[in-house]
Amino acid sequence: MKKIGYWIFGILFHLFRIFPVKNKKVVLFMVHDCKFQGNIRYVYEEMKRRQEGFQFVILSKRNILTPTGTGIKKVVSKIKGALQFFVGISYHFATAEYVFLNDNFLPLAYMNPSKKTKIVQLWHGVGAFKRFGLTTEGDELVRKCVKKGNQKVTHLFVSSSKVISCYEDALAIKKERIFPTGIPLTDFYFDEAAKKKAGNAVYENYPELKGKKILLYAPTFRETSQQNKDIFKYFSMEKVMEQLGEDWCILVRLHPHVREAMPKLPKGCYDMTEYPDIKGLFVVSDLLVADYSSVVVEYVLLGKPILLYAYDLEQYDRGFYGPYEEEAPGMLLRSEEEFLEALTKPFKMVHFDKFIEKQYDGILDGQSTKRVVDRVVG
Repeated sequence: MKKIGYWIFGILFHLFRIFPVKNKKVVLFMVHDCKFQGNIRYVYEEMKRRQEGFQFVILSKRNILTPTGTGIKKVVSKIKGALQFFVGISYHFATAEYVFLNDNFLPLAYMNPSKKTKIVQLWHGVGAFKRFGLTTEGDELVRKCVKKGNQKVTHLFVSSSKVISCYEDALAIKKERIFPTGIPLTDFYFDEAAKKKAGNAVYENYPELKGKKILLYAPTFRETSQQNKDIFKYFSMEKVMEQLGEDWCILVRLHPHVREAMPKLPKGCYDMTEYPDIKGLFVVSDLLVADYSSVVVEYVLLGKPILLYAYDLEQYDRGFYGPYEEEAPGMLLRSEEEFLEALTKPFKMVHFDKFIEKQYDGILDGQSTKRVVDRVVG
């Protein structure tokens, strides 16, 4: 069924190729999520700042295809969404000079863009920590579409020359079209005003956090629902609060795949899974507790301690780009006893320099967005 949808999209796209490509028309398509933020937002702001007459079309796959209402209204919403997706997006793709994506777009396998159109993959993450893309994909249709579709991508931007081969394998994009410019969203960490604004927004929403030390817990998802539920068997918020004391609060940020695993929260603990800006949580926190989550790739830029609570390392089979125990940034803790004891001792910045060098290769100046836009539009 999905293949038929991709095929229909391709047919409509080629019908709209009869229209000329419009100079300076820019499509910003959020394939990964519905939030207008991250790399896509940074690129938009930079292009807008230049005042060169760009015409922007901002689209979100999730917003378009998520029906609203109930009954007949929901049916109508589905029809409108389908029309907007197949007709609207294919038209905009066919007539744009620049198309920016933040994830793989599978219908691209059935499209042949004009040579005047630049297809730019910004991706939605930073660096290469745990494996992603084709290195973990088991669906053969998805694999074929990614490989064929990404042949049309003209630019892919990464954080470091040392991760080019990882992206080449994960996205099937030739290294000649992969550019180690740095990633736009990391410019945030070199903008003191932006960091202050993001932190203040957290305190405005949660004024009770002011004056508190903050532990941010951000585990990633496991392969089974039972393993996801077990996360809080090993991370007892009551025990953690008892170790930390009343001066601390816990912010819990779950992966969307694990949302249903959230238990009832004790006093001093907050569910931040739906909080719109994780960077604000990074800014206000004093300590990150993670496991295999890629959030560590950004968090290291703040120079704050990280505890890697990897109680199920042997069972976690997604894989990493490099030996986890030798490269992951932070103190590695393998049991609840080790973890709780570590909370009462000075935190050590383990592997930070080595990790930052690999993920960023010295490209840390707050100018990544500018380099990306310069490379694409000149």
